[in-house]
Amino acid sequence: MAAIAGISPRPLTRARRAGLALTAALAGLWACAGDITEDPPRPVADAGSGGAADAAPGQGGGADASPGSAPLSSEERALFDTINAERVARGLAAVELRDDLVCAAARHSMDIGTTGECTHTGSDGSSPTDRVAACGGPGWSGEIVACGQSTPRAAVDAWIGSPGHNMILFDPGQRRVGVAMHNHFWTAIFDR
Repeated sequence: MAAIAGISPRPLTRARRAGLALTAALAGLWACAGDITEDPPRPVADAGSGGAADAAPGQGGGADASPGSAPLSSEERALFDTINAERVARGLAAVELRDDLVCAAARHSMDIGTTGECTHTGSDGSSPTDRVAACGGPGWSGEIVACGQSTPRAAVDAWIGSPGHNMILFDPGQRRVGVAMHNHFWTAIFDR
């Protein structure tokens, strides 16, 4: 490595390499954590186009449907309950189910659970904003996914162990959530 204009390179000590590795790992986790700011919904032309995603469990009637009326599987209900138990244990308010968020989470879990890709971008290029808008929702503030965990508890523990996911999960401003799981690909989408 060549010196640059009076700057001599520092040797990479074990501690320095560990610090760089930790910084890179945290940056990667942060990138996977999802957007934690409100992203205004964009209109989606094919919101009712049919297909497997429209038949996904938890497709509610959008933001105007009665809160929590979306059907959840027993594992999804356990995920919702575990999220709230962890929030309450930390002195935070429990979050309520919102049907459009359940619908968006179900679409995403169905997609990533089918493709096996652990990502926040759908196989069709959709973002959380696109999915929430397609389900009739006004907005969202954070999406977290867990891929391959066999139980709701394991999914929540993975989120707790990740700084970026933890920030979304335990944001005191979160008031509503939609949860879903397909093939052990878990999604939770929050809104304020």
